[in-house]
Amino acid sequence: MPKILRSICSFLLVISMLVLQSGCSMFVSSTQRISVNTSEPDAQIFVNGSFVGTGNVSTLVARNQSVSIMAKKDGYYPVTRDIGTQMSTTGTLDMIGGCIILLPFIGLAFPGSKSLNLDNVSLVMQKAVK
Repeated sequence: MPKILRSICSFLLVISMLVLQSGCSMFVSSTQRISVNTSEPDAQIFVNGSFVGTGNVSTLVARNQSVSIMAKKDGYYPVTRDIGTQMSTTGTLDMIGGCIILLPFIGLAFPGSKSLNLDNVSLVMQKAVK
């Protein structure tokens, strides 16, 4: 095989390895959908302090940040639930790949390397004592 053809094949092989091993987490969405339902269908639901709906809602949140969910309704105690983050499957794969070839470690800097601990949250509300 001529030397130039060998060089081109080697170059293409190296480029394809870099693209395939460049940290999968950078290609994962930076948001994650969470669903929240309450025992009271007309309770107001707030995610990180912002009103998102009543009763049962589904919304997108940043996947690499903790989330605070609160449900409120007159005559009921407010209910709050905090959800933390954990290393996602793609983050784990980037970690393993980075031990073999350093480049996948780059993916750990992106939001896709994390995910929320829960994506379905149920809040049970109790009547306030008068």
